[in-house]
Amino acid sequence: MTTIDIVEATVEQALESALAMSNGDEHLWSLALVETDARGLRGLIWLSGMDYNDPPTTPWEWQRRRQMQDRYLIAKSRRDVATVLPNGLRLIRVFPEWVSGWPLWENFTAEYRLTGPSLGLTPELSDALFNWNEAWLARQEDDPLPAGWEDEGHRLVVRLRSALDGIAEVRPEFLR
Repeated sequence: MTTIDIVEATVEQALESALAMSNGDEHLWSLALVETDARGLRGLIWLSGMDYNDPPTTPWEWQRRRQMQDRYLIAKSRRDVATVLPNGLRLIRVFPEWVSGWPLWENFTAEYRLTGPSLGLTPELSDALFNWNEAWLARQEDDPLPAGWEDEGHRLVVRLRSALDGIAEVRPEFLR
């Protein structure tokens, strides 16, 4: 990881510099403003992305990580190279959709929509993911989420991360 200080620049100039230094998004990057708070302590205000080494814990942090990963993977796709993260892992996204099946997606690949069996998941986990998406479909678009549906999604993401450890990062995209 490299840190570069850009001094006396506009946000637009800093963003242009970040893109140029990343060689057109060939590398993950983020942009933060260094600030000294009222107590005299220095800290960062993230303008684009976040510290990639910090595991996201909130929907906002997942959105920031997503921003970094997506621009990186788009650039890899344009160069026609394997669309894996810098650590070599695939990126599997979890979110329900208004079609029957598994809520598993992998951007920038030939197999965009995935199934539990295609990922080598156990029948139990595969069925649980399928049924979780079906619970989403069983309601009308404007109906509230089924009771416990989001909590079950969190539990399934934890199980999926364990099943895909060393293979893929699992990104929950159903968080609010």
